[in-house]
Amino acid sequence: MGSIIFEPKSLLDNLAEWAGGKAGLAMSITEICDHLSGTQYPDIVRGAEVNGVRLRSEEYEDLLYHFMYRIGYVEEEYQGPTIEIARQFHRYKKDPQELSLYTNVGSAMSRLMREGFARGESMPADPTAVIKAIKHEFGAPGEKLVREMYSIIQKGIRLSPHAPLFHEWKDTLELKGLFDGTNKIPEKGRFIDQRYVDYLSNNTDRLGDMHWRKFEQLTAEFYNREGYRVALGPGSNDDGVDVRIWHPDTDPAESPLCIAQCKRTRDKVNKVTVKGLHADVEFEKATYGIIITTSELSPGAKTTISARGYAIEAVERDGVKSWLKKLRKPGTGIVR
Repeated sequence: MGSIIFEPKSLLDNLAEWAGGKAGLAMSITEICDHLSGTQYPDIVRGAEVNGVRLRSEEYEDLLYHFMYRIGYVEEEYQGPTIEIARQFHRYKKDPQELSLYTNVGSAMSRLMREGFARGESMPADPTAVIKAIKHEFGAPGEKLVREMYSIIQKGIRLSPHAPLFHEWKDTLELKGLFDGTNKIPEKGRFIDQRYVDYLSNNTDRLGDMHWRKFEQLTAEFYNREGYRVALGPGSNDDGVDVRIWHPDTDPAESPLCIAQCKRTRDKVNKVTVKGLHADVEFEKATYGIIITTSELSPGAKTTISARGYAIEAVERDGVKSWLKKLRKPGTGIVR
């Protein structure tokens, strides 16, 4: 493959444009290089600021794919269309029946796409029509397979470094706002911007670094999307109640189903917090309380809940990670 010559400063400008246009995040030089850690690229990017750099096409693609994964744009690191297709083939080749289905669905999909192109449909032809036809011919297994194939095609289009860059957000959101705090209204999401959710889902090691208010907003966002009626506290002078949660058909003037205490911390949550939440549950006449933490409950806190029979539950670090996976936006418009 050929090479790409980047003039001084242009490589970093290119990465910043991808971060802003695709992931909707505004990032500094340091932030960009930090998200390339563990690779050869931080030194290359810094050096290119002064001297420029010549990269082979495959090097540039690898750099971009890794960077876009690290900032949360895709859920899994993309390896390029050739490798992604090979991975899919290897999943099906061991079973003769599955391999036959793979071959037949692939051929039918190619034929249907060619027919779509001949009718003047936009590339890669109308996915809905192709999927419907494949399902009719091959059933549910064929539908699952063709959705996987379309996912590879669409991911390749979205991440192609050689295609025009189409902006997916109205404006950019500073990444540092996730950690320093920001009052900017979410473009997507009710309480916290989807871009922050996607970023955190790929960077769960930074949960303990996020701004405490953003963690409260993340909690409110989760219960809101689960269908509950949610009220986020003011953030200060809230008497220890960060989020109130009701069943969707309940009048918010009534006692809440649940009150949440959010603890963004690297330390274990102690029994003092548990006792305080129990008192708030009693005062609010809530059914139960819940502690959501980026860490975990201390043994003493767990013993207090159990021994005293407190109506308190906990979502610890691993549970928050599961939330983030569930809250991620779909990677394409057709794959669910």
